[in-house]
Amino acid sequence: MFIGVDMLEYLASWASSKSKIFSGESLIVELSEKLGDEVKAQYIEIEGNGLLSRATFWETGNLVLEAIDIESEQHAISEIYELRDHAQIDDKLNGWLSEIATYEKV
Repeated sequence: MFIGVDMLEYLASWASSKSKIFSGESLIVELSEKLGDEVKAQYIEIEGNGLLSRATFWETGNLVLEAIDIESEQHAISEIYELRDHAQIDDKLNGWLSEIATYEKV
């Protein structure tokens, strides 16, 4: 179990490890600076496949995954988790990325 800045550093590591997927799927990706004073947070934004998506991660282990359909402005993904280890982070972020990559407009 871990909590803290290590979790935020893991977000950058995860994003770096997915660079070939981002490129192959023509996704535009931006990783924010670490934000906040008392509780640090960081987010990654992904635009592509008709979605604007954001994963916001706090050093406390909270993760919010969102994706909005750019045309309809409807939420395609809206999930909140409390995570404690790298495997959980990988699982949730990989699932989120998979949903973005395979998104089909209804």
